[in-house]
Amino acid sequence: MDIWHLIERDHENIGGLIREIPYALNDPGAVGGREQMLSDLMAELDLHAIALDASLYGPLSRESQTRALIEDLHRGHAEFRRQLQQLARYSRRNSAGWLDTFEDVTFLVDQHLHRHVHELVPAAQTLLGPEEVAAATRAFVRAKTNALRTRRRRTVAGGLSSEVALVATLAGVAVGLGYLVWNGGRFGGSRSRRAAEAGERVPRQAVRPMPR
Repeated sequence: MDIWHLIERDHENIGGLIREIPYALNDPGAVGGREQMLSDLMAELDLHAIALDASLYGPLSRESQTRALIEDLHRGHAEFRRQLQQLARYSRRNSAGWLDTFEDVTFLVDQHLHRHVHELVPAAQTLLGPEEVAAATRAFVRAKTNALRTRRRRTVAGGLSSEVALVATLAGVAVGLGYLVWNGGRFGGSRSRRAAEAGERVPRQAVRPMPR
């Protein structure tokens, strides 16, 4: 499974949670309750962002063609995450106001993921050669695995705030990003090779839109 399929799978998981949360039980103590599912959604979004930082965001932020896009995506993630945190603190989860706010915030999430499919992925497919795609895939998996391990340790230790946990996982991201930069030669060293091979490369299959 390459990075394009990993991104698509994450999008499907996130989209599924967004669709299910409005119908979840409002009891905070209920298994599968709205509070827990919102927490799961925020965790999925954080893990996806961590994996993208390690695999695509870092290298593409150094490219003039994609630097502004990566900055916009970082800002977009920070904004909807801030609004989701506010929503998680909202006491009246069974109210129409909560559901209206949830719909507004998840519209931002949907727009963000749409940009992944229609802007980020096509740009990355243009800039990355086969070896770099393989390295990005490994970095994506490694970063997500490290983040999940950190979250498990946090749970066993008795729990930390989500902000502290997110900062802790960034150490794992650095490992994946460092590997990608080393292996891919920061793209610059491989551009001439890619240019020479351009006439022989089979066009990559377009990424399918995220199901909604």
